[in-house]
Amino acid sequence: MSAVLVRIAETSGPVPPDGTEAVDPASSFEVRSPLAVRAARLVLLDSRDAMVPSTSESEVGPSGSRFVLTPQDPLTPAGRYVLRLEGLENRLVRSVDGTTFEPLAVPFRVAGEPPPAPPKKVKKKRSR
Repeated sequence: MSAVLVRIAETSGPVPPDGTEAVDPASSFEVRSPLAVRAARLVLLDSRDAMVPSTSESEVGPSGSRFVLTPQDPLTPAGRYVLRLEGLENRLVRSVDGTTFEPLAVPFRVAGEPPPAPPKKVKKKRSR
């Protein structure tokens, strides 16, 4: 899909396509397309490819489409995610004129230090 703008709502610039720039853990995301896209959704996937609970909205009009996604909770600092615009039926994105496109996937990482690992459980030795 050409000329698609992917934006982090708290900034004025687009998300780098290679995921090199870190985003704020409290970010929300916006994707705009000059094409009117039907039956599509914007999802956020974590590093395990699981969907991140989020709220989303979409607007489709004759001059294009707009999708907004807001995660329910802040993202994990130093985590890696993928923002994906995909079709509802078979993942292919379809414009109102019937043209199909592969899903749009934008990888990114979150700013901050990773949370500390949980302490390891120490097994107690049994005394005889």
